[in-house]
Amino acid sequence: MKKLLKPLAVLFLVLGKTLQLHAQGYIVPNGVVYSGSSVFGGYEIDVSHDPTNAYYTGFFLNPKGMTPPASIYTNTFLFTSYVDVGVRVFLVEPNQPISLQPIMANTYTELTYPNNYVFASGVPFYVGLYTGNQNYYPPNGIYTDPLFGWAELVNNQGVIQLLDSALEYGGGGIFAGTRTIIPEPGTFGLFGLGALLLGWRFLCKRT
Repeated sequence: MKKLLKPLAVLFLVLGKTLQLHAQGYIVPNGVVYSGSSVFGGYEIDVSHDPTNAYYTGFFLNPKGMTPPASIYTNTFLFTSYVDVGVRVFLVEPNQPISLQPIMANTYTELTYPNNYVFASGVPFYVGLYTGNQNYYPPNGIYTDPLFGWAELVNNQGVIQLLDSALEYGGGGIFAGTRTIIPEPGTFGLFGLGALLLGWRFLCKRT
């Protein structure tokens, strides 16, 4: 039995490390793209839903007017999105995790059609982004091959503009306002099992 422990432990460690590298994911180049004023009305933000083929979905913030107390600039926008794979959009704060757990727990306010939202002129705000590599928007809102990201936007005198963004694929999510990817928790269990087996072998050897 002891003779089997070492190769088993090494196997679990190697598998754990290999899966961990995949589960840490990577930042998708040009994962979030600003398309400016759209022919569909409003300001368009496109989000990659399939980084292997550079396919995009997106959403729009359409100017609707001024909600008191308002300045001389438009501050009220209608949220709409593409009727395809779609992207779920949430109001978040910097450093908050954009991952499946808080999304399923309804932690963040989700932007939905046909609702209007107020964004004061000159005040940057963050949105969390959640989409997936599949053909259509999932009926339960949970993507099978997900991407998580964020965008920093600003209402610049009635014009929505993109200030910064990041989108990750292959990991467990990302922290808003950063490029820090959240690793998949499941891989650490396998890695921990390998470490446990090594520790067990060490104890057996001492006894």
